[in-house]
Amino acid sequence: MKKLCIFLYILYPVLMIAALLLHPATAGLSSVRLGGLALGSVAYVMLCAQLIITARIPPIERAFGQDSLLRFHGIAALAAIALSFVHAFEIHWGLFTPRLRYGEVALALFVVLTVLALFFMSNVITGRWKGAAALQKKLYAACQLSRYHAQLLLHNLMALAVVILFFHLAVRMKQFWDNGPFAALSVLCCVVSVACWIWHIFLRKGCAYRVTEVIREGAGMTTLRLEPAGAKVFDYMPGQFAYFRFHDPALTEESHPFTLSSSPKEPLAVTIKDLGDWSSRVHEIRPGSLAELDGPYGRFSPLLYPDRPSVFIAGGVGITPMMSILHDACLRGTKERMLLLWCVRSRDDLIRKEEWTGLQKKLPSLTILPVLSREEAEGCAHGHLSGDIMKRAMAQCGIRPEDAAFYYCGPEPLRKTVSRIMAELHVPSDRFHEERFSL
Repeated sequence: MKKLCIFLYILYPVLMIAALLLHPATAGLSSVRLGGLALGSVAYVMLCAQLIITARIPPIERAFGQDSLLRFHGIAALAAIALSFVHAFEIHWGLFTPRLRYGEVALALFVVLTVLALFFMSNVITGRWKGAAALQKKLYAACQLSRYHAQLLLHNLMALAVVILFFHLAVRMKQFWDNGPFAALSVLCCVVSVACWIWHIFLRKGCAYRVTEVIREGAGMTTLRLEPAGAKVFDYMPGQFAYFRFHDPALTEESHPFTLSSSPKEPLAVTIKDLGDWSSRVHEIRPGSLAELDGPYGRFSPLLYPDRPSVFIAGGVGITPMMSILHDACLRGTKERMLLLWCVRSRDDLIRKEEWTGLQKKLPSLTILPVLSREEAEGCAHGHLSGDIMKRAMAQCGIRPEDAAFYYCGPEPLRKTVSRIMAELHVPSDRFHEERFSL
């Protein structure tokens, strides 16, 4: 499925360009104008594809992982908009003269949406400038807008922009509509992408669960245990995530992605850290409240990459997928060596200490090493994670870097450190797996 999707993603714009060039109407056009038309066709397909990528289509998600798709979505949207500007520049032969026409309206809308997405939905801007992060928070409060509603609004406007772009194609290139292949490819691209948006917004069905227990953990974390509210049971692999929507007076009914912290062989549980207005009220959810689960998503599971020693690196709340993975490994009696490096500030941030101790006793192949940045403690590494700390820990539990698969989940600053360590250890990309929900 993965190779098929990549093949179609590349083939589709090639077919549209071929249909254009083979049409008699292109015979008298200059090479610059032909290039502009070709780039416009590529940009059109790429922009339509954004609706498909964000629609969480199960076969596509299973092939790539939804978090990887969303990161690619951000990069591809920027590339498509850049191609659109070059297309407009070449069509006007060096002079871009905006007019109130379908193409210019669609392009302006895409540009605005991309800037807003970068500002509100990712840390590309806010993660680099404290002032931008403060402004984002103020705008959310002033507009009474949540991250979820911002995402929903941007997604819906993207569908509108795709429709406007199709009308631009139909009006500005009407001389090509007697070309059957070009017309069919243009219409099919728009119809499929908008149909995916309709399915995602209106037809998608979640899995109903009921909250049975609310456990207030340390370090500002809350664990919710849930049971099926109907006949359908949520089927997932350890390390995967789902979108949760809770029907409880304590929370607005928004959909948020969270990694499941339970093994598939245990009652379903999710552990959520207080990171904002919405998540800070999760502990107020009442047992008996209903929840809708959409998923599972992601490819952050050793079951997809078996038969290797594993090194897990968690930062803060990034421990949640490791909970699921290691509990599942214990229940399956895994014999492969495993190392967990848990990076936190102090011992107070280490939740469920007794549980981790019990796991190590039940699973001799597992080594857990907390890495404390702000205090020294017996059985823990001190300082920020480094290549030396990782190498020493791996040597002590008999794991060689050239044999291991590495898994990381945690905040962006630590991710940069981990990426640098992976480069030092010469770990290839197919043995380094990470869970990321942002660009």
